[in-house]
Amino acid sequence: MSADMENIIIPQRYKSIIDKISITAEENSFDVYIVGGFVRDLFIKREPKDLDIMVCGRGNDAVGRTAGINFSKILAKKYKLDEPVVFERFGTAKLFMDSEEVEFVMPRKEYYNTDSRNPDTQVASLEQDALRRDFTINALFLRLSDMKILDFTSQSVVDIKNKIIRVIDPSDVELIFKQDPLRILRAVRQSIQLGFRIETETYNAMKISVHRIEIVSPERIRDEINKILMEKTPSKAFKMMDEINLAVKILPEVARLKNLEQPGKCHIDDVFMHTLKVLDRTKADIILRMAALLHDTGKYTTYKKDGGRICFYGYDAESAKESETVLKRLKYSKEFIQKTVSVIKNHMYPKMYSDNWTDGTVRRFVKKCGGELDLIMEISRADYGKDNNDAKLVKLKKRIEDLKLKNMLYPKPGLLTGREMVNIFNKLPDKWIQKAKNKIEEVQFENPCLTKEEAMEILRKMFRK
Repeated sequence: MSADMENIIIPQRYKSIIDKISITAEENSFDVYIVGGFVRDLFIKREPKDLDIMVCGRGNDAVGRTAGINFSKILAKKYKLDEPVVFERFGTAKLFMDSEEVEFVMPRKEYYNTDSRNPDTQVASLEQDALRRDFTINALFLRLSDMKILDFTSQSVVDIKNKIIRVIDPSDVELIFKQDPLRILRAVRQSIQLGFRIETETYNAMKISVHRIEIVSPERIRDEINKILMEKTPSKAFKMMDEINLAVKILPEVARLKNLEQPGKCHIDDVFMHTLKVLDRTKADIILRMAALLHDTGKYTTYKKDGGRICFYGYDAESAKESETVLKRLKYSKEFIQKTVSVIKNHMYPKMYSDNWTDGTVRRFVKKCGGELDLIMEISRADYGKDNNDAKLVKLKKRIEDLKLKNMLYPKPGLLTGREMVNIFNKLPDKWIQKAKNKIEEVQFENPCLTKEEAMEILRKMFRK
């Protein structure tokens, strides 16, 4: 089944790329198609990304398997581009064209082992490739030679127009998710990303197949979670993940917060719902969103009800520990973990602000937050919403800005070096140097204009004691 492009418009930033691909294919006797989500997004007038080009060579299986790779090399040579990155096993190649990453693939079918997500691949027909995909909305091909849309499922165009996510093979719905359980998470993400409804049989099959998620690598789960976190309202995805019992499989530290009550005076929601509200209120920054998702995980282990009063003593530090465990399990980078944990560990401090804080206290707060200061202020705003604490944050921000304008926010570093201290006090280098530096910095918090002479006098008094 084919359809005309109707009112579909190729975005300007992709026109030159697609023209180059189309012309080069014609010159070298290749058939090329835009495939997958890019075509779907063109249909619904959503800004597309992830340009995937299916390349069909002419000849035996070996030629077909390397068609995408060979074509990418021809393009690179013709337009003087960097050499493509080649993945021989899958018959694919990636090429940067006009600052966009383009992937060239062969039409293929896949075979899965029971306990593996890594399929064996084989060259296939266009129709076989379309029918091995996950959902009908992702199975459209756009033939570049005549700009015709091919719908081998006879259902893709209809489902896109009706905003429905449906597996391609209705005869064995569960098989789609058993073969690659990550498709469950992808269905959740695409549902909230596109505003589409998941068809009933597909939804039920997702619930039945949830236990299979354990065969998916942490890295692939991490990448899907990252995409979900950057959506406009990520809470919708985590609610759905909870409904189908997926959250408890991949993020049990968050899932167990459901029905965990909080003090009524401060919160009307349980910890799970509060977490999701905070998540939606934060700006679209991946570290900030992850910190929002995990910032209350420590409340589960610190929950106590003392004389009818609910409390979570030390939950912020416990949440920092829990979050580190989660992020290590999902294979995040050390830098990402460090920054996220820092935001969570310190997210309560802005709430403690009062008019009694001295300038030195403000400086200590800024030093404690380090490079995550802005993120900590932002998560605090999202955590406490528009109540009295919001006014506190405004005042604290102003105090920080005022000190910054006066160039008095940060204590002057290196007022006395370790070498200078050794020479002045005629002592061998040891732990006393760090203690001396800490003492000077502590005084600088209250007196940022401290001079070298004053610092030396302070240390003399300290050593006399």
